[in-house]
Amino acid sequence: MSTTPEADHDVTVEEIAPRTVLITLRRAHRLNALTWPLINDLHAALDKVHTRTDIDVVIITGEGRGFCAGSDVAGARDRKDLDIPVRFAAQQRTSGLALKLRALPQPVIAAVNGPAVGAGLGLALAADIRIAATSAVFRVGAIRMGLGAGECGISWLLPRLTGTSAALDIMLTNRIVTADEAERRGIVTEVVPDGALLDVAIAKAAQITSHAPFAVRSTKSVFWPNQAGDLAAAVEREDRAQILAVQTHDSRDAMAAFLERRNPTFNNR
Repeated sequence: MSTTPEADHDVTVEEIAPRTVLITLRRAHRLNALTWPLINDLHAALDKVHTRTDIDVVIITGEGRGFCAGSDVAGARDRKDLDIPVRFAAQQRTSGLALKLRALPQPVIAAVNGPAVGAGLGLALAADIRIAATSAVFRVGAIRMGLGAGECGISWLLPRLTGTSAALDIMLTNRIVTADEAERRGIVTEVVPDGALLDVAIAKAAQITSHAPFAVRSTKSVFWPNQAGDLAAAVEREDRAQILAVQTHDSRDAMAAFLERRNPTFNNR
């Protein structure tokens, strides 16, 4: 399925390479800050992608010069009519984007093309791989508004990339983290020129899609649970995944192809 971007959609999904889709946030005039229509569109897009067995990699980015500037404060600051249960439900709806992004069976590459702030930082951190344009910057944001710096999983995700001391420094000071520092601290895997960002992300996706779909999904399915469990639980998950994988046609042909010095032929390709 290929979706052509339309002006009345805050999120679009396009098939931009074999077995690869690009999800784009499209509120460029507000640096793709989150509104309810955008949040709902992104939830719907992630739900649809989750069920697609013909897609092996998801790339997420923002339109224009920003990845996602967090919640649209200008649109929300005058809402004084909401009681605590309604506000809590709204908070969960926003933070649920990070959970849903991480829960996708496909690996997710965040192509961070500009500011990733607040909930936007949480979205970037929830991806499996992050590539930054030179112009990308990362910032917590919320603490400046009198709110806690932890939102959309930042307090769990960030220290696992940077370590606890650096994460607290970033969260408590609200300072801007440049693309170069983000690479140095392990927040992103590489920094590339702005104009090359999508090409690099697509090339990375092609490296992933060159492998058997089951193997790719199996790798992600054990990787994240194993970051929270102990070694024995990790080995048990890996063992189950490997035994399932070895029963597949893709695995058998990949092994034969290795011995025969040829490219494997995967199902559904």
